[in-house]
Amino acid sequence: MKKDLIVIGAGPAGSSAAFLAARAGLDVLILEKESWPRYKACGGALSAKTVDILSEHDIQIGPELIKNQISEFKFSFPGREEFGLNYKKTPIKLINRKTFDDFLLKKAAAAGAEFIDQMEVLRVKENGNEVLVETLTENYTSQFLVAADGANSRTAKYLNREKKGIIKNKGIAIEAEIEYQNLIDNNFKDQILIDFKHLDNGYGWVFPKKDFLSIGLGILNFEKVDLNKILAEYLRELNIRIKKDDFLVKGHPIPVYSDQTEFKRASNRIFLAGDAAYLADAFIGEGIYYSLVSGFAAAETIVDYLDSNSAEPNYIPAENYEFKLKNNIFTELKEAEKIARLFYNNKKIVQLLLKSRRDLLIIFMDAVQGLKSYSELGNLFNFFKNLFKIKI
Repeated sequence: MKKDLIVIGAGPAGSSAAFLAARAGLDVLILEKESWPRYKACGGALSAKTVDILSEHDIQIGPELIKNQISEFKFSFPGREEFGLNYKKTPIKLINRKTFDDFLLKKAAAAGAEFIDQMEVLRVKENGNEVLVETLTENYTSQFLVAADGANSRTAKYLNREKKGIIKNKGIAIEAEIEYQNLIDNNFKDQILIDFKHLDNGYGWVFPKKDFLSIGLGILNFEKVDLNKILAEYLRELNIRIKKDDFLVKGHPIPVYSDQTEFKRASNRIFLAGDAAYLADAFIGEGIYYSLVSGFAAAETIVDYLDSNSAEPNYIPAENYEFKLKNNIFTELKEAEKIARLFYNNKKIVQLLLKSRRDLLIIFMDAVQGLKSYSELGNLFNFFKNLFKIKI
């Protein structure tokens, strides 16, 4: 069965690529190994830039997807110090990943993409002008492949098979979802909590959604800690009393972008997108926005190549895709990596700065939302780094 494009994985990266390619008239097949819809461990906070990039591609986030919108934040640092912020510019939109991912997949299907779930891809091989895709039950061929097959991507290993030991930059997150009806007390409905006390290179969160609390911890580089133990301590510290211990706890890796790591994200027929491409933000671990950018960029590259005006010898798909990523997100991801090193290695000083300079805290939130660039936040941090002679 020959397709124009096969997409592995139906998360945001895969569905966005499939949507754009199918809308352009390509014959698209999405292969998803899980039974769909599936649960995805994720805090589920949508930044303003995420909503904007979807809107730019005619995908509107309706109120039925939003589980809460919150402007009140409380930040906790070592030493039991806490301070709040009422961020009035743009409330953070909270979603459920199972529902959100299914929404995006349905957009791709409505555009014409075919979808098969419970179909695990065992191996891929680029063979001249086509890609061979092997599953347990059937083999497929396509002109192009977008591999959005997650943090443990087999396709990423295939593309980087001659580069030993380079895929190291993984964090990990763990999340509990606790229904309000199982809480003895509930004081979290209108405030997001961000906690920097429990992890050296990461943070904890409490996101109050419509029917439940999302409570989690994320480490943004490799650190040997017992996250289950720390999560239990965090729940006790928050004085969360639960009627029964049957709430869901899930973990997942965070494939963090690093400018220090040589990593191949594309050949001329295969494109890695989303977590498979190691595009998570090294500062806060955000992946949804960068997954969408990479999915759209991969589809645009393929559509451009197949267009009769662009299918010429000097159009190199791999280079074009890398160029799109470089122009759209690499600068921000590099700045996020620098800020992460400064922030997590100097929490006490950063804590004093954020407490005393409320304008800096607002710029921090602006950068998270995409209203300002990480470069602008980095410039401020660099000023204070030089002022306090901080080494990073």
